[in-house]
Amino acid sequence: MPTAPEKKFTYNPTIGIIIAMILGIAAGLLVGKPMGEVKFIGDAFFRLIQMNMILFVVTQIVDAVGGLSGEELSSIGLKTIAAFLISSLLASAWGIACAVIARPGAGLENSELVLNATTDLTATTTTVQDTILGFLPTNAVSAMANGMMVPSIVFSVFLGVAITIYRQHHGGQSKMLDLVRELGDLLLTIIRLVMNVAPIGIFCYVSASIGTLGLEILIPIGKYILVLLVGTLIFTIVWLIVVSVRCELPIGALFKKMIPMTVMAAATISSAVTLPLEMDDAKRKIGLRDKIADLALPLGMPLNSNGSALHMAVTAIFVAQMYGVEFQGGALAYVCVIALMLSLANAVAPGATLISLTMLIPALGLPLEAVAILGGLEYIVAAIRTTLNVNSDVFCALLVAKSEDGIDYDIFYGRKEYQEAA
Repeated sequence: MPTAPEKKFTYNPTIGIIIAMILGIAAGLLVGKPMGEVKFIGDAFFRLIQMNMILFVVTQIVDAVGGLSGEELSSIGLKTIAAFLISSLLASAWGIACAVIARPGAGLENSELVLNATTDLTATTTTVQDTILGFLPTNAVSAMANGMMVPSIVFSVFLGVAITIYRQHHGGQSKMLDLVRELGDLLLTIIRLVMNVAPIGIFCYVSASIGTLGLEILIPIGKYILVLLVGTLIFTIVWLIVVSVRCELPIGALFKKMIPMTVMAAATISSAVTLPLEMDDAKRKIGLRDKIADLALPLGMPLNSNGSALHMAVTAIFVAQMYGVEFQGGALAYVCVIALMLSLANAVAPGATLISLTMLIPALGLPLEAVAILGGLEYIVAAIRTTLNVNSDVFCALLVAKSEDGIDYDIFYGRKEYQEAA
């Protein structure tokens, strides 16, 4: 009798990352602060990922915008920006509502945690006008070299539009567009090579973060983390239902197809690191057509941070309550706008919390010492907000795609495989 063929082991990156996260949390709690010694390995992993991430995002946006016709550019682009703005504004407002109702900071004003908080950080203040000007690059190369994502995106869009105009006068061809596409493919290959060691890097980063933090900090502000987690979960579920109904997609199937990118976002706490997997799954599993996915998803990474907007809003109200300050009426609207603006300025790599907090806290007239309390929570809160950042990009892209015949239902239901455009 012929013997049954041996089943070959197939490595599942999602499962590997989940195991690394669980082991990292366990090691951090059991070993404690000594785990901080391995953090440099996790930092090394993220540096390898980040070394070409700005350039990769630039190539994706230039490719997406430069490959569109003038009509597609105006239609898809305007709808995408509108979806980003509305969803981020709603996320910010929802974050405020959650914190006002749950009051996670109430009763902490006289606690040891607040009274003993000190910081040597200096406040970063900025006006709305300065923030808007900061989105515009004075030097595109310098912006990319310094990791300034939004100015780099602005330059990418302008270059993409210029390529679109050039192609209209040169028979639809552009050597620059071909070069950008080839460079993007090469950069994606580098990212995939580095991701082979993702579980090791994630284990070291998570275990070091949890070990350094300790339960003595988590217990007093556990309600804040819970409010942020539950608020994000509810917002995500509502988003999922709205998109499933509008796009006529089974909610269970859509959720299942988004699990790998959600896990990657929570593990790496970086929308930038998650972007290649997000784009691949959106095209190959969900059925987003290239013209939508290639434009909306890279563009959404800095411009559609629903999770960051919600996080900033909850944090603002929490800190105010922690110091016995109550925001009402117009002050709440101001907090909503500030949270929205900071979500646009937020970095897309690990470590963004400190930067945002040093702008948020002084802008609301609150003590900067709050940064000393919240700064150590980077991994926990970033894991929560990044999942919504990534998922909301896909949700917005799906809504835009529905209006542009940009969903391939045959791919979604597995009736055919995705074919990459030539």
